[in-house]
Amino acid sequence: MSDRSIASRPSLEQVLAIVDFMEKHPALALGQLRGLEGRDESKKLWFQLTRIVNNITGPIRPMKSWIKYWADKKSTVRSKVQSVGGDPNSLCSNVEKKIWDLFLANDVSKSRNVKQESHFIDETVLNEDSIDEANMEPEPVLDFEVEPVADPEERQIAIMDKLVKAMSSQASALAQLGHASLVSSQAMERLADASHLQARALDRLASTFESIGAATHQVGTALLDIDATVKRCYATSPT
Repeated sequence: MSDRSIASRPSLEQVLAIVDFMEKHPALALGQLRGLEGRDESKKLWFQLTRIVNNITGPIRPMKSWIKYWADKKSTVRSKVQSVGGDPNSLCSNVEKKIWDLFLANDVSKSRNVKQESHFIDETVLNEDSIDEANMEPEPVLDFEVEPVADPEERQIAIMDKLVKAMSSQASALAQLGHASLVSSQAMERLADASHLQARALDRLASTFESIGAATHQVGTALLDIDATVKRCYATSPT
C-alpha cells in the first residue's frame, strides 16, 4: 500500500486548501447547490477540489472520501461549540475557528445532525462515478496558496514539515554526489592503471630499440673487420 494511503490523516496543507476553496464557494460549503443545475455544479466543484487536494502533500483520496471529510469536519466543529453552550472561543484550532466563522456561525441549518447532512450529500454528489471527466475542462493543479497560520502549534507543524522535506532533498542530493564521487574515483583508478601499463609498454619498447641499436652496431663493426681483412689479403698477394 502507498504511503499516501486513504486511511491516513489529511495534512495541514490539505485542510487549509479545502477551507480556502470552500471560502471561495460558500454554496458548496453549506450544501446549498440543489436541483439539477446545482448538482451538476456541485459535482464539478468537488472534482476540482479533489484534484487540488490530492496534488498537495498528504493522503490521496477519492472524491467520496473528501466529501465525507468535509461533512464530518463541520459536524465536529459544530459539536464542539454546542458542547460548551455555543461559545466558539472554546475552539483551540485556528482552522476550526475559521470554519465556524465562515460556514457555521450564521448557518440556519446548524442544528441538523450529522446523519441529515451526510444523507443530503449522498443524494447529490457522493456518486463520483457518474461524473464524465472527459467532458470537463482540465485545469492546472498548482500548489494551493493559503493564508498564514496564526496558531503557533500549527505554524510549527507546517515549518517542521517543510524542514523535513528540505532535509530529505538535501540527503538525496548528497547521496547522489557521493555516488558520483565514487564513480569518478573508480574511473581515475582505472586511468592510473592504464597509464602504468602504457609506461611499462613504452619502457619495454625502448629496451627493444636499444637492443636493436646495439646489434646493428655489432653488425657494422663486423662488416668493417671483414672489409679490412679482405683489403689486407689483396695487399699481400703476389702480382
